Amino acid sequence: MEQINTNTKEGIMKLVEDVYELAENFMRNSVYVKLNEKRISQTASRMIDDQPSPFPRQHEVTDDATVCLLELIGGAINYCYWYGKSDVRPNGCRSSKMYKMVTEAMNYFEWDNFEECIEMLVQLLATNRFPMLEEREKHLVELVKFNAPDFAIKIASDNHKDCEPFFYELVSTYTGYASDMFLKRASLFFLQLYRKLGWYEDSISRLHVPADYQVPKVLEYFGCIEYSEGLKAMIDSHMPLPKHSVYECEIRAATVLACKKLMELTKWNLSDIDGWFWLGSKKVDGPFHLTITTDY
Repeated sequence: MEQINTNTKEGIMKLVEDVYELAENFMRNSVYVKLNEKRISQTASRMIDDQPSPFPRQHEVTDDATVCLLELIGGAINYCYWYGKSDVRPNGCRSSKMYKMVTEAMNYFEWDNFEECIEMLVQLLATNRFPMLEEREKHLVELVKFNAPDFAIKIASDNHKDCEPFFYELVSTYTGYASDMFLKRASLFFLQLYRKLGWYEDSISRLHVPADYQVPKVLEYFGCIEYSEGLKAMIDSHMPLPKHSVYECEIRAATVLACKKLMELTKWNLSDIDGWFWLGSKKVDGPFHLTITTDY
């Protein structure tokens, strides 16, 4: 992998600043989604009373570089498990099952047989009927092309204090991570390293919340974000929202800004904010918004 100059702090920080600027642009004159400052404040108070929710570990691996590589693989294909409706998951497809497939394919991993392990993973995803298989294969092949094992070793060999240089390198190297303008999976990758290994405790909150399906669902449930009647009816009737539509972009923009405000009010770190809402989605009935996308 080509060495990237990560000494320019301004260039690194701009990636996150661009996400916030994008979110603000959509919400400045939003039509379908609104932020409710009063309910955000009330929810922050409730969160402080509740305390952060511990995030469950998804797999046990002792080698730091291997953990990092598994998260790099999982993060590359961590999107869109539903099919047709939010509660229809072919063959039980979901993120936990995907991680099991990754772990199974990497059981016999050596640092010189990565391509063979990825080929096995593609077969497992196919036979287990994961949606969007062609897109997932493309993103996995990119990891082979740009030597993901070397990147994982490089991250594991660092002092793990500042995630921003590696955030920049992840986005500039892997288009599968970079193609989402809200950089959801790129942010989540480093949240996962923090959760699994305790890395980047001092810098993780300089990133933005991974804007997906579940976090806005819970934000809307608590009234932190509000949908127009028409948008709410579309979501409740499982109607897909076009990728990059104003509907979808306003939902994700509101999610990013609401969570930023909650982080300020609670003084929690980014992982705790994301975890409280993502884990809370299991307690909230009803569908989430549907968009066919590799972004989340």
